Amino acid sequence: MIKKILFILCMIPLCMQAQKTMLGTFSPAEEYEWFILYKLKTTHQAYIDNGKIVDGKLNYTFKADAEKGMYRLVYGMPQESENFDFIYSGEEDITFMFDENDSEFTLSKENQLYTSYFSSVNMAKKQINDFYQTTQSHTSDYMTIFKILNDTQEVFEKEAAGTIVYNFIKASRSYIPTSYEKPEIMVDNIKKHYFDHVDFSNPVLQNSDFIADKMSNYVFTALPMKEFTGEELIEEYKKNIATIDEKIKPVAIDYQKTLFNVLWEQMVVVENQDIANHIADTYLISLAKQLNDQVLIDKLKTYKRLSFGQVAPDFTWVKDNKAHKLSELKSAENYIIVFWSSTCSHCLKELPLLKTFVESKEKGTFKVIAIGLEDERTSWANESSFYPNFIHVLGLDKWENEIGNQYDVSSTPTFFILDKDKRIIGKPYGVEELEAFFKKE
Repeated sequence: MIKKILFILCMIPLCMQAQKTMLGTFSPAEEYEWFILYKLKTTHQAYIDNGKIVDGKLNYTFKADAEKGMYRLVYGMPQESENFDFIYSGEEDITFMFDENDSEFTLSKENQLYTSYFSSVNMAKKQINDFYQTTQSHTSDYMTIFKILNDTQEVFEKEAAGTIVYNFIKASRSYIPTSYEKPEIMVDNIKKHYFDHVDFSNPVLQNSDFIADKMSNYVFTALPMKEFTGEELIEEYKKNIATIDEKIKPVAIDYQKTLFNVLWEQMVVVENQDIANHIADTYLISLAKQLNDQVLIDKLKTYKRLSFGQVAPDFTWVKDNKAHKLSELKSAENYIIVFWSSTCSHCLKELPLLKTFVESKEKGTFKVIAIGLEDERTSWANESSFYPNFIHVLGLDKWENEIGNQYDVSSTPTFFILDKDKRIIGKPYGVEELEAFFKKE
């Protein structure tokens, strides 16, 4: 029994030593009150824990069995932007200082190597860019810059050997020419060798945003040095995406879906609907079907259905005991569909502005279809009476209303601009943007 007790007592310090801490200082302290911790996975970020930031101080102890790899610390809203990623090795404590302009890891070799490496490499790449910008012709200077870049890579790979960060450093190795190359040749070779050192099956890389970021950077920037028309640029994007498709074929289907979904969402954000729909039609819907992901399929199809140039989804309403359809309207050059609610204060500010704008134009220029997403009729009937020249449609069940769902409405007011053929030509966020749209037109 005594031996067992001694054994247990000896094990206690070992267990305690296995738990590592993360200490952070946020500035200005009053702007930071809480944090959420996630572990990055191949297809999602897994919630780990949350806590308070007290007087600008974060003090967190990892569980003894905490998984090693890339984590995400969220410190504000929106979560998508108010965060930073870091490496947890399970072998060292982490200390950092953070403010809105900069962050620094003061303790943690893994994270210090990570930030130092990319800072050093970016500095060398800036020198390369400056060389080309100043049209210098001294090839010795040119090769010296690349020697610095290559030496930097070698030093960091050696220093990071055996660590988690080594995976990211090795996968980021740059193309190094053996002699002077003209800018257009250099660009082509960078594109050709862009993924030479990326192992898409590496679980460390997969359980981070590294591959997704690398992929996105390639699609958006690996382009020939020339002026593009809109159609030419679309074709270049498609070529780059096809290259991505070939590179990621060996990885699991759910991870392929995740990567293409990231790229699709980025195209949606930059409002490149042609490429967003190309990604969906050519790659993503097929992957979603294989994985029985009906939610994603519906989202992709809804986005395409509401893309510019598409005929707006048709719907019916009853007025004076007669059924009317959007597709049958022939009274205006343009139609403005506005989803609103009598309980939405912002809507009640926008509708009078919309009324004034429409009435300031020649008769027949615009027709407004105002769809009230409501829980009950009374308030809607009262508010809608102030706009007798609008076509009013009552959409009961509010967020579950069929017409609202057809148009993927998640907030009010939501605007759609249609041409005379009922094709979607604009989605302004308010009347001010609607006016600007037609001034531009």
